[in-house]
Amino acid sequence: MTPPRHTRPAPVRAFLEYVLWTAVGTLFWLATASTVTAVETGIAAAVSLVCAVLARLARRALPFRARPGREWLRWAAVVPLAACADLLRLPGWLRSGQPEQLREAAMPTGGDRQTGWRAGGIVALSATPGSVVVASDPDSGAVTVHSVTSGWPRLDEQVLRDKEPGR
Repeated sequence: MTPPRHTRPAPVRAFLEYVLWTAVGTLFWLATASTVTAVETGIAAAVSLVCAVLARLARRALPFRARPGREWLRWAAVVPLAACADLLRLPGWLRSGQPEQLREAAMPTGGDRQTGWRAGGIVALSATPGSVVVASDPDSGAVTVHSVTSGWPRLDEQVLRDKEPGR
């Protein structure tokens, strides 16, 4: 007999998802606020709760199943560095008109873990001003990445180099 996929009852899982989304949304809101007051915190929590409900509804409505992987944490840690580095490089690119790159690469295809890997990779590649994924074929795993800058910390190379989910 196979063990159940989820050990917690569905209402508990839903509650935990709402709590997680609300906490993340509230923290993000407060991190961008110029001053943190009780009123600001209350508004942030209320708006984040609405967003949490909408996020759960959207996630359940889509026929998309993905499992996050450890590589997401590594990429998420590099995204702020890459975004800052790209912002500093963009004025030079605009002045000198360096050629942009349009390159194709392969990402894993298959089950939930590969879908999660691909989703996280595409978000990471598109989260900085220096690159964006312009095309993705989930069946073949082919992605087209448009890059206008390159250099440290080489987020695009890290994401495209990590071919195995869960590495």
